[in-house]
Amino acid sequence: MGLTSGPKDRTPQELVTELRGLTDVDWPTVWAGPPHPGEGLDMWCAQFGWVPTSFERVLQIRTDTGGAFTLNNLGGSWAPVTHVRHWLWGASAETVEDNPALLGEAARVWPLYVTAASAELGEPTWEGAWDADDFPQELGNHDVGSRDYRHEQQDPHRLAYWLPREATAPLVVMEISLKVDTAGPAPRRGAANLSVAFHPRPIEIGGL
Repeated sequence: MGLTSGPKDRTPQELVTELRGLTDVDWPTVWAGPPHPGEGLDMWCAQFGWVPTSFERVLQIRTDTGGAFTLNNLGGSWAPVTHVRHWLWGASAETVEDNPALLGEAARVWPLYVTAASAELGEPTWEGAWDADDFPQELGNHDVGSRDYRHEQQDPHRLAYWLPREATAPLVVMEISLKVDTAGPAPRRGAANLSVAFHPRPIEIGGL
């Protein structure tokens, strides 16, 4: 019995390093999307200090500081890019009985990564758990799911977001997502994953 670590764990300090590396990224160019392999993809990635590593449906890249990012899109096309995601931490329960320990570990690591992100991004616009009364119902193109699902599954389990004032800066969303029924009414052997995602800034800040 116990917990198994995820394959892509990165430390809070490594998150700080990655966020610093994204400071001067031309996000409008990222959102417009990359060319296909063989059509200047390497050069397109190089302008951000990235190296393409996988081209199946979505583009995966490696940063010059060692981070692995996924450029997501719609319908398997290459452009436009809907969001960029970086997986930070993950763990799985070895048995159903380990699910409470898994949720406890998720609660332990969460503030470490929020604090790390805040060191670069400032205090989050909002931060909290799945049962918060003021949990955001909408975050631009980031799907937070329905209230009923969140209360049944406790997913997203934790969420924080940073809404920039700069017109070209991204909306940054950090969250812990749970495998279905990790905390649901019919528990199964669970898993939790923490990621940070970068989205096109919503047109109207007041729209959130």
